Amino acid sequence: MYLFYVDESGSPSGWNDQENFVLGAVAVQEGQVRRLSEQLNEVQRQFFPSIQIPIEFHASHIRGGKACFRSMGEDRQAALLDALYDVIANAGFPSLIAFITAIHVTAVQTPSQALRDCLEDICERFNTFLVREHKAGYTNKGIMIVDHSGRESAIRQLMADFERHGTSRGYLGNIIDVPYFADSSHTRMLQLADFVTYAGGRFFNYNDMTYLEKIFCRIDCLGPGGRMVGLKHITGTGHHCTCIALH
Repeated sequence: MYLFYVDESGSPSGWNDQENFVLGAVAVQEGQVRRLSEQLNEVQRQFFPSIQIPIEFHASHIRGGKACFRSMGEDRQAALLDALYDVIANAGFPSLIAFITAIHVTAVQTPSQALRDCLEDICERFNTFLVREHKAGYTNKGIMIVDHSGRESAIRQLMADFERHGTSRGYLGNIIDVPYFADSSHTRMLQLADFVTYAGGRFFNYNDMTYLEKIFCRIDCLGPGGRMVGLKHITGTGHHCTCIALH
């Protein structure tokens, strides 16, 4: 079983502040959740040895020096980000696989369509990964866990529509049950999804590859050195984009 943790960067209705809305996700094998969570706990012990309760790691808060990260200083903030991104980079296949889908403003007619297209695409990519693994002899199903965003009802309805009517590529037969929603403060895995999503947001909206480069090795691809298929940029027909993502 893979647990598919999904987070977002930006807003499907925030087009005055962004050119791209981004969904990012990590698919984590169920047996690896405890190990990866403990690795984030160890990072906390290294950087905050006097704090016993779990600190919620958000990439934007660390980089922006918010809350408990304010007094760290830029060098220490950068070191903390590196340590957290290293947890993702070093997780290894097939323990953790990352997916990122962005939609550009030129492909957007309405906020609901932007959310639908992004959600459909990232779920299709995860489902395709599971199909590919099944054909290789490793059969798994997936359960989707989404960070609270205020869009729970919309996401629940979209996933129900995909189950009843399929998507543009077929049915999501390997994502079982309804989507579940959780607060990222309660699960380290949604915090990992936040870091993947932040990397995507920085890349697509600011042309900043600093963080995306750190996790290239974890984005779904067709075998070692194969084509990267877990990174998608949805654009309008009039927008010519030459970025490294699939289009």
